[in-house]
Amino acid sequence: MSPANGAGEARKPETAAALNARGMDYTDAERYDDAIAAFGRALEIEPGNAGIRYNRGEAFRRAGRSAEARAELEAVLSAEGESPDLLLALGLVAYEADDFDSASALYERALVLKASYPEAWNDLGVVEFRRGAYDRAKADFEKAVALDPDYADAWLNLADTYDELGMQKERRTAEAKAKALGARGEASE
Repeated sequence: MSPANGAGEARKPETAAALNARGMDYTDAERYDDAIAAFGRALEIEPGNAGIRYNRGEAFRRAGRSAEARAELEAVLSAEGESPDLLLALGLVAYEADDFDSASALYERALVLKASYPEAWNDLGVVEFRRGAYDRAKADFEKAVALDPDYADAWLNLADTYDELGMQKERRTAEAKAKALGARGEASE
């Protein structure tokens, strides 16, 4: 007879896939230390799994641990080679560390691989905006919204850029589009 609470039953070992899914849930819930631990356990089971390593890199980035995020993503780059998404992720880590030259270079490499990548155009525009190169930022954001007319954050960034360039009519149009799409922030007034 076995105990009613199930004690004594053999527990199934966790799979890398289950741990990866748990880590992603933790990341979504902003429980980054738990996510990093779950991804680490998954990598103990499948040390060569680039997808899990990428996810752990993202959790490190969101936790503000940029050096560890960069190391994880560079390990994926070494194992898997360049992909637009991986270069974008590395660019974001560089951008968040205020390394605009590296971020720009990574976004541009992503665009060489996939010229129709609105996120890379948007992120490149953000770097140009931060540098005060508003004409270049404008061109990048316009390319992003041309590729994805429903890209709310790019519309919001474009509105801010138009504002910096004194293009108020265009700013209002871009801001209205951003708001209609549910952009997370507010454009400058």
